[in-house]
Amino acid sequence: SCKIFNEITEDKYVYQSVSLDKFPIVHWYPLNEKQKSFLNKCQEYENPELLYRQAVLDYFNKGKRRSACNHLDKAMKLGHAGAQYLTCIIMIICGDPESKAPGIKYLSEFKKSNTKRVTRLCRNNLIKMLGKMWVNNPDLQESSICCSSPNQHRWKNMWCEDDEISSECEACNADREIKMIRRTL
Repeated sequence: SCKIFNEITEDKYVYQSVSLDKFPIVHWYPLNEKQKSFLNKCQEYENPELLYRQAVLDYFNKGKRRSACNHLDKAMKLGHAGAQYLTCIIMIICGDPESKAPGIKYLSEFKKSNTKRVTRLCRNNLIKMLGKMWVNNPDLQESSICCSSPNQHRWKNMWCEDDEISSECEACNADREIKMIRRTL
């Protein structure tokens, strides 16, 4: 029975799907050998959560946009919703006018294709990770306004603190999403 258990624990699928909740995004203390070995196996077998976390660190802490995008691409191909959400956010805030409009569109499509709970979970998870690291990326600190309407569009629901507020304007919705992330920094 121990032999079977050991075989199961070495299965690629286990490392791809295991939760990393017990591991902080930033390790303030050195990892022991078992922890290093475990995380190396997760990396080797492309655990989508590990790829996503690496993308968050690369982009927001180290300013490595290309590396972050590579990790996000792999995580998205493995179906990681947070990676899809973060890709939209990066496209909007990176300062590149050519990526902002598609980023707004993709964010709108992401929110339509997922439940509000999934969107909120992705946002809150990102905010939680950003709160546990030194954010060293000017993209998130700079004001990036998506809606160019002089009056901006009114929200359907006027409770401003409600994160479920939605507008007919995709750009206004993107502005709100970015503001919710920024206000936590």
